[in-house]
Amino acid sequence: MITKETLRKDFSKDYQKYYSVELFKREGFKRKQCKACGKFFWTASDKEYCGDSEHEPYSFMKDKQRDISYVEFWDKFAGFFKKNGHAIVERYPVVSRWRQDLYFTIAGIQDFQRIENGKMEFEYQSNPLLVPQMCMRFNDVPNVGITGRHFTAFMMANQTSFNYPKEGYWRDRTIELNYDFLTKVAGVKKEDLTYVEDVWAMGDFSEFGPSLEAFANGLEIVNNVFTQFEYANDTIRELPGKVVDVGWGFERMLWFYTGKETAYDAAFPKVLDYIHKNCGIRQDRRLYRKVGEVAGSVDIGEASDTSKYAEELSRRAGISIDDYNSIIRPMQAAYAIADHSRTLMFGINDGALPSNVGGGYNLRVILRRMFDLIDEYSMSVDPIKLMETHASELKGLYGPMLEDKDELKAIIELEHKRYRNTKQSASSIVASLLSKREQITTDRLKTLYESNGITPEYIAKVADSKGVKVKVPENFYSKIVKGDFTEARKHGKGLGIDISGMRATEKLFYDLQLEAKAKVLKVKDGMVVLDRTPFYAESGGQEADHGTIDGAKVRDVQTVGNVIVHTLEGKAAFKEGGTVQCKIDAERRRRLMAHHTATHLISAAARSILGRHAWQEGAKKTASKAHIDIAHYERLSDEQIRAIENKANSYILDGMKVKMSEYDRNKAEADYGFAIYQGHGVPAKRLRIVEVRDLNGKLIDAEACGGLHLMGRESSIGLIKITSSFRIHDGVDRIEFVAGSAAMEYLAAMDRNIAELAKVTGSDVDKLNETVVRQVAELKDFRKRYTELADRLSIDIAASIMDSAKGKHVIRKLDYEPTMLRKIATEAVSRHEESVVILHNGEGSVVCISGTKSGVSAADFIKENISAISVGAKFIGGGSKRMAEGRLA
Repeated sequence: MITKETLRKDFSKDYQKYYSVELFKREGFKRKQCKACGKFFWTASDKEYCGDSEHEPYSFMKDKQRDISYVEFWDKFAGFFKKNGHAIVERYPVVSRWRQDLYFTIAGIQDFQRIENGKMEFEYQSNPLLVPQMCMRFNDVPNVGITGRHFTAFMMANQTSFNYPKEGYWRDRTIELNYDFLTKVAGVKKEDLTYVEDVWAMGDFSEFGPSLEAFANGLEIVNNVFTQFEYANDTIRELPGKVVDVGWGFERMLWFYTGKETAYDAAFPKVLDYIHKNCGIRQDRRLYRKVGEVAGSVDIGEASDTSKYAEELSRRAGISIDDYNSIIRPMQAAYAIADHSRTLMFGINDGALPSNVGGGYNLRVILRRMFDLIDEYSMSVDPIKLMETHASELKGLYGPMLEDKDELKAIIELEHKRYRNTKQSASSIVASLLSKREQITTDRLKTLYESNGITPEYIAKVADSKGVKVKVPENFYSKIVKGDFTEARKHGKGLGIDISGMRATEKLFYDLQLEAKAKVLKVKDGMVVLDRTPFYAESGGQEADHGTIDGAKVRDVQTVGNVIVHTLEGKAAFKEGGTVQCKIDAERRRRLMAHHTATHLISAAARSILGRHAWQEGAKKTASKAHIDIAHYERLSDEQIRAIENKANSYILDGMKVKMSEYDRNKAEADYGFAIYQGHGVPAKRLRIVEVRDLNGKLIDAEACGGLHLMGRESSIGLIKITSSFRIHDGVDRIEFVAGSAAMEYLAAMDRNIAELAKVTGSDVDKLNETVVRQVAELKDFRKRYTELADRLSIDIAASIMDSAKGKHVIRKLDYEPTMLRKIATEAVSRHEESVVILHNGEGSVVCISGTKSGVSAADFIKENISAISVGAKFIGGGSKRMAEGRLA
C-alpha cells in the first residue's frame, strides 16, 4: 500500500537522486537526521535538529524591527523573481469556480489545475511564473490569533515551473533561487537555514513527488514541491511533464523579515492600530514576545481544554496565568479579528456568502467567532471599517476590493442581526437544558451551533453564570467544518447498455438540426446508440429532446461517457447496422431553447439587481417551465423579483444577439473571467461559450454552456414571466419562470382564472381587486364572529355533557367538525379534571382529551374503548397522554 511514509523511505534510500542538489555541495550543506522527529535534513551548520518549531523556539524576533508594508515586501519579492525570468500573473478568485471538487482556493498551484475525465491537467499563461494567490483554509481556526503564524486566509506566493524537461527548470534551479532569495534578500543567515526532506501527494496519490521544506530560526518559510510521479492501477509512473510547485508562505516571510512578535503584526499593522486605538487594548510587546517565541510549539488543535492550553503556554513563556488572561488574550482576540475580517472581505468580494451550507458555512463560523470576540472583550470596532482598512493596505497589490461596499455592509449587518437574535434565544435554550440536567456534550454543542447558531463559547459562558462547567473542545470549529467541501456529483449514468469500446457520438444538435439520417450501432431493450444524432442529450439542467427514430417515439436521451444513448417508448423495430431517420419534436425543442436562453438573461439580471455575489447555483429547463437557483444573503423581496423580471425582459425588448463559440479553456478564462463558470466548473479542455450582447455589442452575459439556445431568432423568446420565488436553503433562492410559448400559455391561464374569479364574486374584471379585498375583509369579520359564537356554544355544550355525566368519563357522538369537537372536549375536562372525554361525529372523526388529574392516557383510553364508539372499528391516528385525535376505519 502506498503511503507518505513508504514514499519518504523510498526517496530517502536514493536521496542523491531525489533530494541532493548542486547548491548543497557548493555551499557545504550536509545531510543529517533530526534527533527529535527522525526526519532527514540538510544544513551548513552543526545543527542536530531539523528546525521545526516543535523542536526549536522562534528566534528571529528583533529588538530593532523592520517596518515594511505588505505591498512593499511583495514588490521586493516579485522583483527578485521577475529579474530571474518569471512572469508575474494576477491572483485567481478565492472561490474556486473552475474546480468541481473544491469550494475555496486552498493552494496557489490550484489556479492552474483543471480536472478532465478524472485526470489532472495544467492550464497556464506563462512559464515559469509567480502568482500572489490568496488562499483559504479553515482546519486551523482555533490556532488563528494564538500561534502567531496561523491564518484562515493567507497569500501563498506560488512560484511554478511547468512541463519539465520540455520547458522550465527542475530541482537545482529551484533551490538555487530559493537560497538566493532567502539569504540575499530576506536576510536569512546561511547557518540558520535547513532544508527538510519530505513528500507531497494528492489525497489519492494520483500525483506525488519529493519536497524540501525550508526552515530558519524555528519557522517554516517555504515548501519546494517536485511533482514527479503519478499513481494509477497500482502502478507508479514518472510524469512526462514534471512540475515545480513552490509555496512561499508570504505572511511568514514578511514576519521573519520584520522580526515582529507575530505574523499578524507584520501583515495587519493598520488594522491592528485601528483596533487598539478604538478598544483600549493594553499592549505589552515585551511580554507578548515571550509568548510568541514558544507559541509555535503548542498546537491548540491538539488540546482538549482552553485553560490547560493557557497554563501550558504561560508556563513555557515564563509568565503568570493572570498576565496571560488579562494582557495576552485580548491581544490574541485582536489578531483573530484582523485575520477573520480579511478572510471575509476576500470571500464575499469573490462571490461567497456566509450561510449554513457549503463553503459559506466556513465564513459564517469565523464571522460569528469574530462577533463573539468583539462582545467578549467589549471592543468598539466596525467590521466594515476593518475591511476598508484591509482593502486600502492591499490596493497596490490586488486593486480595488470594495467596489460593492453597500452590498458588503448589508450582508454583514444582516448576519449581525441574525447573530443578535440567536444570542437572545440562546440563554433560554441553554437554561432549559440545564434545568433538565441534560449533559451538554460535544454532539450537543454541534447540534446547538448548526441548528440554532449558538457558539460553544457562549454556551459555556451562560452555563458558567449558572454555576455549571461546560467543556468546550478547542478543535470544535475544525471538526464542525471538516468535510464541508465535498459534494457528490453525478458524472453520468449507467443505463444497462454496454458502450465500452464505442466511439464518441457525432453531435448534430449544435447545428440545430431537426432531422437527420444515422447508422444504428447498438440496440438493446429499447435503448439505441447511433453514430450521429440530432437529439440533444439531457445536460446542464436542460431536458433531452423528444421525437422519433424511424417512427418509434424517443422518450429520453442521456450521455454515458462520450456516447449518446436514446431510450424509446417500446422496443426498437430496426436492427444494428441499418440506417434510420431521426426527427426532433420541433415545438418541444423551441420551448427548451427559450427557457435556456431565458435562464441566462435572468442570471445576468439577478447579478445586475442584487450584486456580483448572485451566482447561479443550479438550474432546470423543461418544456413547460424552468427555474434558476440564485445565491443571495436574504430571501428575495417582491420588489427585487419584479426588478429582476423587468431587467430580463428589457434585454429582449431593447434587442439582443446570442452567439456560441468554442474556445480553448485558457483563452476563455482570460477573455471572460471566471464568471463563465456559473453553477460549476466545466471539465473540458475546449469550452462552448454562450455570449449574449445587446445590439450595440455590450456584453450582457457570457457562460460556458453546453445547452441549446435561440440564435438568430432571439425575439421568439417573447416574454419572461417569473411565476414564484422561494428559499430552497440558507443563502439560495429559487426563481421559477416561463418564457416563450410557455409564458403565453401561463398568461392566458391567468386571464381565464381572473375571469372566473370575477364571475364568482359578481364583479367586473377591472373592479375585481376592489371586490376581492372587500369580500376578504367581510370573510375575516365573519370568521371572527363565528369563532366567538363557537367558543360560547362549546362552553354550553360542555357544561351540559358534564352535568349529565356527573363527573364520570364521557363517550358521546356530536355532529360537529373536529375543531369544534376539540373545543368542547377541552372545555369539558377543564370543568372536571378527573374525567376523560371522547367525542366523535358521523363522519368518523374522533377526539379524546384526558383531564390533568385523571391519571389516564388519552391515546390508551381510545384504544381501550373503541368498541363503545363503533363495534368492529379501528382507530387510525395518534396522540399523547393529554390528547389523541384521528379517524375510525
